[in-house]
Amino acid sequence: MNKIIERLRNRGLKPTSQRIAVLKNLTERRDHPTASDVYNDVVKKYPTISKATVYSTLKLLSEKGEIQELSIRKMGEACFDSILELHHHFLCRECGKIIDIYTNCRNNCVIIKAGEIDGNIVEEIQAYMYGLCSDCAKKNN
Repeated sequence: MNKIIERLRNRGLKPTSQRIAVLKNLTERRDHPTASDVYNDVVKKYPTISKATVYSTLKLLSEKGEIQELSIRKMGEACFDSILELHHHFLCRECGKIIDIYTNCRNNCVIIKAGEIDGNIVEEIQAYMYGLCSDCAKKNN
């Protein structure tokens, strides 16, 4: 719990019980939940928390750089990731699972090595990949 409070304070945020509950929920999972998923979990422990509070807390945490908001589902509901380390995401078109992909793009990426594109300085790349996860690929063979 102290790490969660410290993370919030480091971002200049008051560690309210709602913020603590939302951030704690996100840091304990790796499934890239939607705001509805987070709300459905948090409301079990904190029955008085509102959906609006969870949504506004996620928006604030994202704006402050404490979590990532992902739009990998294209026109679907956004999902969230508490891992700030540089990584990419893979969405399985069959089961809908989102998988973190870690690869050494910083040292091997031709775009990063170029340093700029049309005068725009490239500092970081985050990719969304789509296809079949290993479990679904095995089922389909």
